[in-house]
Amino acid sequence: MNKKYIIIGTVVALIIGGFCFFKFKSRSLKQALKDAKEYTSYELVCQMEMLENDELKTYQVTSHYASIDKQDYYKVELYDKSLNQAQVIVKNDKGVFVLTPSLNQAFQFQSEWPNNSPKPYIYQSLLTFLEDNKNEKVKDGYIVTGEMKYDNDDRVKSQEVKFDKNLNPMYVNVYNGDGVEVIQLTISSFKPNQKIDKQAFQQETIMKESQNQYKQTTSSLPLYPVALMGSTLQNEKVSTIDDTTNHILKFTGEKSFTIVESSASSKETMNVVKVNSEMIDLLDGFAYIEDNQMTYVSSGVVCSLYSNDLTKEEMLSVLTSMQSSNVK
Repeated sequence: MNKKYIIIGTVVALIIGGFCFFKFKSRSLKQALKDAKEYTSYELVCQMEMLENDELKTYQVTSHYASIDKQDYYKVELYDKSLNQAQVIVKNDKGVFVLTPSLNQAFQFQSEWPNNSPKPYIYQSLLTFLEDNKNEKVKDGYIVTGEMKYDNDDRVKSQEVKFDKNLNPMYVNVYNGDGVEVIQLTISSFKPNQKIDKQAFQQETIMKESQNQYKQTTSSLPLYPVALMGSTLQNEKVSTIDDTTNHILKFTGEKSFTIVESSASSKETMNVVKVNSEMIDLLDGFAYIEDNQMTYVSSGVVCSLYSNDLTKEEMLSVLTSMQSSNVK
């Protein structure tokens, strides 16, 4: 009789133990997510590789976030290793600024960045992706996969993110419709709840620090577009005005357009350009459009495209395909 009770007691204990174990496991992810969403600040450092027109671009990306006085502050620095050029996007209490240290120039926008679309180097975007998709529990953490869409990049169709057990991000892989990896982030450091003060998000402070950190180099111009929209290069010329060298490329054909590329010497006083039009947010740069002109800024180069024939999407395709190889 005692043996029977022992067996029954053992079975009951195993059932209760198993229930508690699985309940604890499911609760552990829930609790980790709750804790992660309560971080008041973080620093994320990663290497980002992007495949664009068969050219592999590599950036070191450093993201900072802090909640100060009930307001969210962000700073993302993209350092182009091949060009030794940095670009910094910052959101503070004055708006959104895109800084180009090599030119000592800033573009100011009224924008919802970075909350207007997903970003692989913004931790909040990765947590949202975790909540919206199924995850697989692995030995050292969680792997999350699901459909993904990035604004202004039609290639992106799906994404895979790996977190450790504490939901520190480990890597982000982004794929096109054929399952080819087009963006890869390898996270080398993630430090939550760091002490970051308000001054770290002020554009003047960031500009000075970036100029001291990176030596000033002149980008090799001109660049030429790979996406030609049925046109060919008709002529090109160079002009210099107020220490600014402009490379002017004129393309004619089915859809004609002109590109002006500028590489200026750094000015002593930071030049702030207030832009009233929409900020077109790209992972490694930005653009904006005014009437028949689109301006694209990336890695210390300012490119402006003028056309009465191209749509907004076509303008963006041309500008984001700019490379150093000659198309003549």
